[in-house]
Amino acid sequence: MMRAFGLVITLVAISGLTAAQAQQLQSRECNASNIAFVAEAISKMPDGKQKKTASDEIGAASEKMALGKTDECKDHLLKASLQTK
Repeated sequence: MMRAFGLVITLVAISGLTAAQAQQLQSRECNASNIAFVAEAISKMPDGKQKKTASDEIGAASEKMALGKTDECKDHLLKASLQTK
């Protein structure tokens, strides 16, 4: 799972998010852009239980996206994004 999270962080560093991409998260679509957006927010969180939960959820979202399980990916993405609030 941490491998998937590391991949997401790498994608964030490479792609750089624009305001338009950040707004895509509002649609809760399971895609690399939204996962990267949430992963970036997680990386800025202070260490603790909430960050651990968010990291686990974003890793699970990445795994589900890779398996083509869109609905499950959306669920994990939402759970991860709620932890960043």
